[in-house]
Formats: sequence, structure tokens, C-alpha cells
Amino acid sequence: GLDTVASRVDHIVIAVDDLAAARDSLVQRFGFHEVTLNDPRPGVLAVGAGGVTFVLVGPNASPAVAAYLGRHGPGVQHVSIEVLNAGYARACLQEGGAPLLTEVAVDADGHEQFFAADDPAAGVQLGFISRTGHRVGVGTENLLTLFEALP
Repeated sequence: GLDTVASRVDHIVIAVDDLAAARDSLVQRFGFHEVTLNDPRPGVLAVGAGGVTFVLVGPNASPAVAAYLGRHGPGVQHVSIEVLNAGYARACLQEGGAPLLTEVAVDADGHEQFFAADDPAAGVQLGFISRTGHRVGVGTENLLTLFEALP
């Protein structure tokens, strides 16, 4: 089922100890540029190049992010896959036994998003997002809620 609704990698979330240093490295060394977040929050920023978007999340974004960094250190926190229908994608994954962490959450722009639990076999946590209506930047509300849901 996922094969019929997954369309691309939407964004990659990276937990960082030093938000300014990570931003500077990606912008100055690699040529990324800052991307406007749909609902900017302290401790969260996005950089992009071409069709690639990284969302950098620092410890001052929320206590849950600081706790995550304390447990896991910096690095890729999750890869978000754009799907045509989040509810259908979640149902397919649930039927297949995928370890799901959240229900489908809807942000202020109508985007539907849910998260799978970290898969120890693959070493990756996946998020799934269905962008409805007009295309706007990455929002932070659901992203920060994920950090709070993590065990």
C-alpha cells in the first residue's frame, strides 16, 4: 500500500547541539540557504538546496528536544516521506505490523502527519506527511509534538 501513496522525501529533521554552528556549516560549506518555516519557533530552522530540505532542531526548541539530544546525541532524528493520503498510508503500515508512534495529526495548514517508531533493524525513524491544498513550508508544531511523544 505505501508504494501506491509515497511520492518523495519531504524533509529530514536533524537534532543539533548548536543550531547556529549547524546552520553556518550547511550554508557556508555546502551552499544551502535558509528556508522560511511556516510557523517559526525558537530553536528550529530549515535550510534547503534544490528540492532538499533539512530542518535543524536545537536543544532550546523544547525540553523534549533537549532530552532527546541527551539520550541520543546529534544526528538525523527522522526522515519524512510525503504521501498522497496519510490516513491510508498509516492504515497500510499498521496492517503490515510497522511500529507506529502517533496517530495522524493535522496542523493549522491542513497537512496530515504521523510518525513511526524508531526501527532498530534499519536505524531510522520515519515520518509521513500529506500536504493538502497550497504548498507551504515545513511547520514546526507537529515536529515538536513528535519529540514529546518519544519514549
